[in-house]
Amino acid sequence: MDSDLLDIFKGKTVSFGSDSDTLAIKNITFKLIHDKLFVVGQIPLSATEQDLALKKQCAISWDSVNDYIVFDSEEEYSKWVEVTET
Repeated sequence: MDSDLLDIFKGKTVSFGSDSDTLAIKNITFKLIHDKLFVVGQIPLSATEQDLALKKQCAISWDSVNDYIVFDSEEEYSKWVEVTET
């Protein structure tokens, strides 16, 4: 794993886009599972309806990520979600 990539995500909340969906993750690490690289972390505030999955563990395979948006904080991400949903 490229250490520059880890530095980009350190302490950030990130919205990852794939072909079928988006997934926001905070407290990001990378984990190799059965020779496949995953972005692993927790669901941030405002990422799910009524925050039902808040702080639950989640992951997305790195090879399925098409794009991502890096937010400086969970609060910044939450405000962005509120604005885009109105």
